[in-house]
Amino acid sequence: MEENVNKEFAIATPSNAYISKTRVGILTVSAMGMASLAITPSYAAIAKFFALNNTSVQMLTSLPNLFMMLAGIAVGRLTTTKINLKTLTLSAIILIVIGGFLPLAYHDSFPILLACSCLVGLGQGMCTNLAQVLISTMLPEKERQSTMGLTASFTNIGGIIFIMGGGQLAAASTWVNNYWIYIFSFLVLIVVILLVPFHPQAVDGGNTGEVNAKIHLNKYVFYCAFWAFFTMLLNNVLNNNISLFVASEKLGSTSQAALMSTISLIGGMLCGFIVGVLGKRFKYSSIALSFILYGLSYLIVGFGNSLMLAFVGSFFVGAAMSIAMGQFPYLISIAVDKSSVSMALGVYIAIDSIGAMVSPFIVNPLTTVFSKMGLNVFSVSGVLALIIGIICLVSQFQKNLVHSSLEVTD
Repeated sequence: MEENVNKEFAIATPSNAYISKTRVGILTVSAMGMASLAITPSYAAIAKFFALNNTSVQMLTSLPNLFMMLAGIAVGRLTTTKINLKTLTLSAIILIVIGGFLPLAYHDSFPILLACSCLVGLGQGMCTNLAQVLISTMLPEKERQSTMGLTASFTNIGGIIFIMGGGQLAAASTWVNNYWIYIFSFLVLIVVILLVPFHPQAVDGGNTGEVNAKIHLNKYVFYCAFWAFFTMLLNNVLNNNISLFVASEKLGSTSQAALMSTISLIGGMLCGFIVGVLGKRFKYSSIALSFILYGLSYLIVGFGNSLMLAFVGSFFVGAAMSIAMGQFPYLISIAVDKSSVSMALGVYIAIDSIGAMVSPFIVNPLTTVFSKMGLNVFSVSGVLALIIGIICLVSQFQKNLVHSSLEVTD
């Protein structure tokens, strides 16, 4: 009898080689998390080519956000059907490849470019959701928190490749060449084909979830989505305002201002490597910690009156996002059962995307109100982030979520 139990346990416990291979494959999927931003270095050239204003050309990255929201919800439902997870993942990456490569042949019409960007956004939204679902279903629980932390690093690495690589390609020739950077998504497609299993081995006692299982979303899913809304609202303050701030305060040149986003991505990438450790060390307060880090970072930028301090603040803004984006998916994965994880992540992605979209409509009016007190957009955002962080800490939402998940497990 004991021998049979040991055999069953061996079957249900994947080898280290299998786990490592699968982990690398999943992490490359998360590198698609900023694919829609690849064309941003060519905004000015595209606007000039089509005689567009700034708002119109920015639709190349703002409109895909809508498709990312739709993708999150759609994937949440599709993963509970008989469709294989690897098939869904490959389909998502193929959408990015198609949306990225088509403009190389058809680039004389702005609506075509817009449609291609929406295809990229759809694939990106699917990849963002699927990366977390793959972690929750294909890796043992002890590997999940650290791997979800690493997804933030790989997302930022992907962002650096897409944005910096695309910019270099465009600078070497014309804005059309910017789209050649999507060859990176084709390389990711190959890696996923080779490393992510079609039929994953059973983990954690053989529970891999049920097909067509009933979905149950509890209050903690919506709590996570609520706090994620504010995370993205705050995070987009840097992207939307740093260039204008550097210029208006005469802190540096346009090219130096453009480096701020890259510095932020590097901060997110480096912090992502230790998010798993931070998550364990601050088990009940990692989300509040990210808000406080946002607050301090923005205060450094807002009151620093120095290009160097603006670089420092941008670095830690990226670190704050990495902590939050690495922890939210993990918290959701332990808050619901496996059959509900994907839909729960879809809700989370949809709501945090709304936070990103409405950021200027909330932060800018607040800045106008408090500008009479000598505050700028970053100092206002810093104070707002600190207030949100304190409320998050006092509410003990994360502690209650963790304790609730333990009770369900027991």
